[in-house]
Amino acid sequence: MPRALWDVGAALTCLQLLLLLAGVELRPHPWDEDRFQLEAIKKGILERLGMPAPPVIRHPLDLESIQRAQQLYQQKVAELTRNRSQEEEGTVARTRRMHRLTPTLLRRLDIPRENQDPPGHQDPQGHQDPRGPYRYHLLLSRTEVFHRQLRVVQAELKLFKQSLASPGVSLLNTSAPPRVSIYTLEGAHGTPQLLQNQELDRDAPSLDLTAAVQPWAASSEDTLRLELAFTADVSALLATSGGETLVLEVETHETTRRGGRRARGLEEECGKSDGKCCLKSLKVSFQDIGWSDWVIAPNSYYMRFCEGSCPHNYKPASMHAQIKARMHSLSKATPPPCCVPAGYDPMVLMHYDGEGRLVSTLFEDMLVTRCHCA
Repeated sequence: MPRALWDVGAALTCLQLLLLLAGVELRPHPWDEDRFQLEAIKKGILERLGMPAPPVIRHPLDLESIQRAQQLYQQKVAELTRNRSQEEEGTVARTRRMHRLTPTLLRRLDIPRENQDPPGHQDPQGHQDPRGPYRYHLLLSRTEVFHRQLRVVQAELKLFKQSLASPGVSLLNTSAPPRVSIYTLEGAHGTPQLLQNQELDRDAPSLDLTAAVQPWAASSEDTLRLELAFTADVSALLATSGGETLVLEVETHETTRRGGRRARGLEEECGKSDGKCCLKSLKVSFQDIGWSDWVIAPNSYYMRFCEGSCPHNYKPASMHAQIKARMHSLSKATPPPCCVPAGYDPMVLMHYDGEGRLVSTLFEDMLVTRCHCA
């Protein structure tokens, strides 16, 4: 081949490579996108709190004080849920409904070793684990019917096969009434956090889990994880000891818009919308981002935002949005409607402030619940 033709061929090959490289869209990896988003979330929270940087904790709380703070957080979340339910009474019709859910109850001995606490677990002050030997993990997952827009009124776990006051029940011989401590668990390896103590009702074979289920139902966590620690051996009395299925009865207020239209909820999350306007979620773990030393509760939350296309007559926020979408379909000179938040749920943050004091902050417009095109 003549030298000139070889040079031309080489030049054309280089030109093709340059064109291919120029056409490549250099997008960050998904983990880079998440990292950038998390950094933006961190800056946004700090700005909202009026703090230039995370506070330096010189005198951390002891375990007992942290547990009291977490209990206060749970109470605030439950109170907030009740208040919002009352505020919505004028705009929605409410229907009471009873859900019969099936949780899983595992003895601590049956839990895989890698998910258990290390042997001889001690609290930060060096005291032995006070939860006792009669411990169970209770797991409850959401169902298609039990979605995240429901307002929980009461949650009752049908725990025992019979009343503790029934003849032959050995717990009657104990010097003190049997009690149960309920702990929340964050993830498979989460540190148990005391939610409440309650005395077992000898006349009722049930356990009140309202304080645990209410904040979970209002959150974005897919699974509720609890630890039940009893002061007496109740294994023979549990409903599951006879091979029966454990039942959690949850009474809810379901909302329906006046006129019969059901309120849109978090079932609109991305994945079933074919790229149309929907909710996208990003889990924010305060431990993973290095804030667990100054954010006491919650341990994590889901940051939701709206994304997707807005074709004509899809979730229009107004008549203006419908006309705008129609005009865009006729002429690209008119911009299309944008996928934006249509509703929010509040969020409570229990944290240290810039002066080292433990405070709670309410974010009224933090958690997006639904999206529309505007």
